[in-house]
Amino acid sequence: MGISRIGNITGYGQIASGKRINRAADDAAGLAIVNKLKANARGTQVATQNTREGIHVTNIADGGYNSIMDRLQSIHELSIKAMNGLNSASDLQAIQGEIDQHLQGIGEAARNTIYNEQKLLDGSMATMEIASNPTGKGSSIKMYSAALEKLGLDGYSVLGSEINLDAVTKAMEKVSSDRSKLGAAANGLEARERANQIAYENMTAAQSRIEDLEMGKAVSELRKEETLQDVKIAMLNKKKEQDKKILRLL
Repeated sequence: MGISRIGNITGYGQIASGKRINRAADDAAGLAIVNKLKANARGTQVATQNTREGIHVTNIADGGYNSIMDRLQSIHELSIKAMNGLNSASDLQAIQGEIDQHLQGIGEAARNTIYNEQKLLDGSMATMEIASNPTGKGSSIKMYSAALEKLGLDGYSVLGSEINLDAVTKAMEKVSSDRSKLGAAANGLEARERANQIAYENMTAAQSRIEDLEMGKAVSELRKEETLQDVKIAMLNKKKEQDKKILRLL
């Protein structure tokens, strides 16, 4: 039995590791394919993480847009209220005070919607580059500014002779449009994330089919080989005994 075990070191090593390929000598071509699949799978895994991070950023930006839109709607309502001819000067001052608070809130939301020290809505980030595939390339998402000057509301007032309600309406339309584009980009990232997950599963499955050992079959083959070797050893020992008897007779 000792001789047969020495002769089956490779078989034992494969069974112990659960792998059909442990070294190049086991299957050089198969090992090259497995290593390539491993690299691609790991790259895809990182790309999936990048994509999830991108989705998280779009969610943060969308939250900022939501806050800005709420304030714009309030400014719109207050502006219509200010257009009522029954307002006194003090009424208009009070309305303007509320509007100024909302304008300040919009400016703060544009400046303070941040991810990893990067401002998302103040116009400083032109595009968001996401390495969403294992080549390091992927998605380029255009970012838009929600700063007051870009919305056309810097210095907006209802205290003049005419109230520019159209400016508020256009600002709301811009925010809705920018938010919609960002939502479409987020949907694209979610689709890419799902595609990456499927690709990763397929690559790891292919790797397993090439690399992993069919344990039941391997154990059966090893036992069969050991049995054959034991039979050969027994026959060889028997022949030696017969040869000794012949020599003694001579």
